[in-house]
Amino acid sequence: MVALLIGTVLLSGCAKTVYRTQLEIYCPPITVFDEDFNNKLADELESLPSDATAIPEALSNYVYLRDRVRQCQIERDAL
Repeated sequence: MVALLIGTVLLSGCAKTVYRTQLEIYCPPITVFDEDFNNKLADELESLPSDATAIPEALSNYVYLRDRVRQCQIERDAL
């Protein structure tokens, strides 16, 4: 019994365990707007009062987030 235990321990040292995990990166999808919507949005933004500051700031943040999502997708696809 002892010899079997010793043999098992010694042989298990020869075994090779390979761990390969699949890395999954989840990026939120980017909504693609058609040209008509973009034109309507541009018209509405141009009609805002000149002292509006919150909307341009929010849109700037939105552009930044879209750029980050695009970069996430590029890095995900490169793996």
